[in-house]
Parts: sequence; structure tokens; C-alpha cells
Amino acid sequence: MKQKFLIILGIIFLSIGFSYGQKDSIKVKFDLSVRYRFELWDGMNAKNYGDNSINAIGKLDDKLLYQRIIPGVTVDFTKKITAAAHLQDSRAFGWSLRNSEYPDLFMVKKAGTTTPYYKMNPGEEFFEIYDFFVEYRKILPNTTAKLGRQKIFYGDNHIFGPGDWGNTGRWTWDALKISWKKDKKTLDIFAGGTKIHDPEKLSLPFTQTEFWGGGIYGHFPIKKLLYFEPFYALKTQGSADYIKDQDIFRNWLGFRAVAPDSSALIWDFTLAKAFGNDNGKTIDAYGLFAKLGYQFRDLWAKPIISIRESYASGGKKTDSKIRTFEPAFGASDKYYGWMNIMQWSNLDDREFVLELFPVKKMWVEIKYNWFYIPVPDDVKVLNTMILQDGKHHLGDEFNTFIRWQAFKHWQFVAVFGYFWPKEIKNINNKPPENASWMAVQVLFTI
Repeated sequence: MKQKFLIILGIIFLSIGFSYGQKDSIKVKFDLSVRYRFELWDGMNAKNYGDNSINAIGKLDDKLLYQRIIPGVTVDFTKKITAAAHLQDSRAFGWSLRNSEYPDLFMVKKAGTTTPYYKMNPGEEFFEIYDFFVEYRKILPNTTAKLGRQKIFYGDNHIFGPGDWGNTGRWTWDALKISWKKDKKTLDIFAGGTKIHDPEKLSLPFTQTEFWGGGIYGHFPIKKLLYFEPFYALKTQGSADYIKDQDIFRNWLGFRAVAPDSSALIWDFTLAKAFGNDNGKTIDAYGLFAKLGYQFRDLWAKPIISIRESYASGGKKTDSKIRTFEPAFGASDKYYGWMNIMQWSNLDDREFVLELFPVKKMWVEIKYNWFYIPVPDDVKVLNTMILQDGKHHLGDEFNTFIRWQAFKHWQFVAVFGYFWPKEIKNINNKPPENASWMAVQVLFTI
């Protein structure tokens, strides 16, 4: 069924492209994105830290190759109307947690049960619809409408981000988005659902959603002093099995204020208040991000030195209210360590960051994270890390990230991460050991 649908989808868009491509007003572009990333893990994996016992989940010394291929077509029917359709095939060769070895590992379901469920696999998704949308520009003055499967992200990706570092892409929307833009002022309003990531199921647009929801995001310059970005996000239960029976009404309201691009003094502040209810409990939580730094533009590589703080409130499962902040639809690894140990939830993450620009189109980030857990009760990280009684310091992480757009169609990435567990209880009666990770990525796009 999946293969037949994809073949039909491809034929329809190829037919549109070829039938209209000869007309002067129609422009057809065939797109291709191919990404390979080799990863070398030592001491942990996506579901387990430091446990190499017989019953452990996967291997701690994974050597794997991620492959992601996105082919498709974009058709400009007029200067105002564009349609696009792309497929995505994501595979993980040599991964100890691959779907063929652990078909149930990335199920989201009630603890102790097998059904109902849906899957959120970060590494594998075979022959899926990447995007499928139509966009109408200037439907009203300064206004664009976009309907269908699409990526939606704003600002620094804290609240709304694509999550594209993962092999399947964390957040993909089936939505209607209305965008208004005038000069440097923008305002977007959208509503729809976010898709699941099941390697064995085709997710048609507006079906098999993990969440229904939407958001509002603005971007407004305040003279030459700053950019002000107010936002609102909403998340309710989707249509996929298991989650459709939940009772979720989560809201995030807040703003981001950031220094103008021309300023050598760099500062950035985001505050988000979470409220609503989740399965009978009211929500009272908050998260914030603060950054202060300076760029030395007269020095080689134009270095930026900054300190950052990411804080998210925490709580106990026995609390009458939910006080643990949950991130909305934002990025994770970019801010809370590239090894993906932490996310913006029950977190006190202190960072020192050095950024360099040694050659054109190259970005180097060197950073050190100190991870603390505000409310350590009931916390288990990667299935094994439990804080010692009365302690808060989970561990430290060092990262080096290099991205170089070497040529028009070629991008290269190299990453190294190292994690030191700190105030952690023994794992299998042994003190927890350090873990490391390396990755090399090549991206080709046309």
C-alpha cells in the first residue's frame, strides 16, 4: 500500500512538472538532498547510559551510518502559487537500536502494556512523505498562505524548531500557516498537527498525528535597540493510537528579546510560561534562556565568547500540579548538548561558549555544559542515571561542532562530545564511567 501510494504521488507531480514545464509562466525544479552521517559511540546510546549487562538495551559502543535521502519536485505555477512534494527515506546501518532488532523500543504507550501505541523513531523512517504543500503568496496584501505538510520554525528554534539534526526530523507539521510580512516586521499564525515517525507506516497528511495544535510567532524591531518576538503555542492530543485517548491541553506564552545584528554586544533572552492541563492535572511551569556575550570583530576568526543559562522548572510526580516544564515544539541538542542527554525540562544548564568563523561559511562552536537537575526526585536519565540522595549535579558535557558550507551543493560537519557523570548512583553496582561520541556528516543538495 505504501509503495503504491508513493509511486502514484510521484507520477502525479512528475506529470504536473512535465505538462506545465514548457509554459513560460511555469517553473519546475527537481530537488535532491542526500545526507550521510557516521557516528561512533562509547559508553552510551539513545536509550541507555553505562549499562552493558546481558539485559541492557542495545550496545554502548555503536558504530553506525545514518542515511537520509529526500527527492522531490517544486513547481512555481505562477509568481504567486507554488506547490511541492518530497519523499524521505531514513535508514540507520549498523545501529544496535534499529527497528529490525528492537521493533518495540520507540513505542509510545502506557507502561506495562503493548497496545495501543504509536512510534517516534528518531533514526529510521522508510519511504515517507517529507512535505506536500501548496503556497499562495499575496493572497492578501503582505500575506501568504501555505497548506499541507511542511517544516515550521522561528527565531532561535527554542519554541518552534524542525529538529533536523535527528535522522527523521523531530517536528513535521500538517498545517495551514498564514504569514504576514512588512519591512522587517513579521507575524505568523498556524494550526494543524505534528506527524509520528513509524518506520513501517505511511503517514498521510493530517492523519496519524502525535499532537494537534498550533501557534503564533511575531518578529518586530524596536527602533535599533532590539528585536522583540512574542509567541504562543498550543498542544493537544493527536489522532494516533494511544495518544488520541489522552486529555491534553498544554499552552506556552512568552517572548524572546534579542540584540540587533549590528551589535558587537550579544544578548538574547527567552521566557516561556506553561499552563493548561494534562490528564486531569493543571500545569504551572516555566522555562527561560539567557545569553550574554561579545564578538571581537577585529580579531582573526571574529570570535564570540558568551555565557548561557537554560532553566526549566521541575516537579515531583506526586505534586497536585504539573510543575515540570515541557518544551513545546523546539530544538534540543543545539542548546542542551549535542549528545542529546538532556532537554529543556527540569533543567539548570550553565554553559560557556566560544564561536569562531575562521573561513567563509564556516562556523565552529566549542562549549562546556554543566547539567543540574532542580528537582531530582523521580528522575532517571537514559534509563540508568539516578542522582544520589540530596544531589543535583548530573554531569558535564564538552562539545566541538564544526560546520562548513565548502561548495554550493556540499556541506561538511564534524562533531565531538564527551560527558562526565557526576553525582550519580552506581550503575549495576559499578561507578558510572565517562562516555564519548564522534560524528562526521556530508550533505549534498540540489
